[in-house]
Amino acid sequence: MAGMKFSVLFAAGLPLVAPLSLSAAVKSGHAEAELIAGVSSYQPGKSFPVAVRLTVDPGWHTYWINPGIGGMPVKATWTLPDGWKAGELQQPVPKRFMTGDLPGFGYEGETVFLVDLTPPPGATGEAECKVKLAWLTCDDSACVPGDAELSVKLEAGDGEPGKDSELFKAAGEKIPAEKELGFMVRENGDQLTLFFIDAGEIDLSNVSAFPATPDVVDPADPIKIGKTRDAWMAYAKKSEYTEGPVTQLDIVLSGGKLKQPLLLSWRAEK
Repeated sequence: MAGMKFSVLFAAGLPLVAPLSLSAAVKSGHAEAELIAGVSSYQPGKSFPVAVRLTVDPGWHTYWINPGIGGMPVKATWTLPDGWKAGELQQPVPKRFMTGDLPGFGYEGETVFLVDLTPPPGATGEAECKVKLAWLTCDDSACVPGDAELSVKLEAGDGEPGKDSELFKAAGEKIPAEKELGFMVRENGDQLTLFFIDAGEIDLSNVSAFPATPDVVDPADPIKIGKTRDAWMAYAKKSEYTEGPVTQLDIVLSGGKLKQPLLLSWRAEK
């Protein structure tokens, strides 16, 4: 059950039933991990969310899908009942920081990642969903890896939301939504020009941009978006680790006047 914290309370002499699934937080390195189900029971054939809550010690940080230089993204490996499937680890908008002299992208404090789990149409009975997590935490003087094995147990039912629905709502608002926006990239030496040609009514002023594809944009060079007569555009320095021409770039936009973070994707024509 969502929250996975065990308690038995007595009211009017009647005990409240304890949640079916228990998932204690696990501390490793300089972070604590917890697995939370978004439903009180699963509905066969219907996807439902679970959350990985990672809380990093003060003064430390962990890393995004594009960690920058010297980092490592949070990784999740699932062990599920037969026929079940797990989606990708959905990562919220990161922060930009320096680890000593190394630029990177990632998270400080509490971060909630979402994953969609899907049981098969014929699923019945109790299901235990397990995940192995691995991460890297760093401060200015050291990096320490962490790991945890977590699980939740759920019975088949009506798939009603669990008691942590507000946590899932808040987490979902921080995860970029895929958007078709006429995004293009042009390369000239070590400079990349980014065009947002179909932005329409979307105002990209004061928006923060994060390159989600590793080793394409130099993480030390912030992407600053401006507007020309015909389009929004930006310049970025090409990463020294790019081999050959740039063929793809995913970019996350957040802040400014955007109602939600956006994920834009570009692929070179073949």
